Amino acid sequence: MKIDCRQVWREISNYIDDDLSPALREELELHLAQCKHCAALLDSTHNLLVLLADERRFELPPRLSQRLRQKLTAEIAAGR
Repeated sequence: MKIDCRQVWREISNYIDDDLSPALREELELHLAQCKHCAALLDSTHNLLVLLADERRFELPPRLSQRLRQKLTAEIAAGR
């Protein structure tokens, strides 16, 4: 069984959670060893999970925070 990038993308979360059959995990790892794009996706996804799990907070600069709130308010008002 040879998997392609789309299959890797669908299974990346299961791979990180170690919720794959041994055969699928092996195929995914073979693909990751050869595909820079999928390896970068795995790395980025893992990094994002680490950042989301980090309980530390940081303050946005006041003007950026204000512009972000205005943009979000406008998006909500537009029904997006």
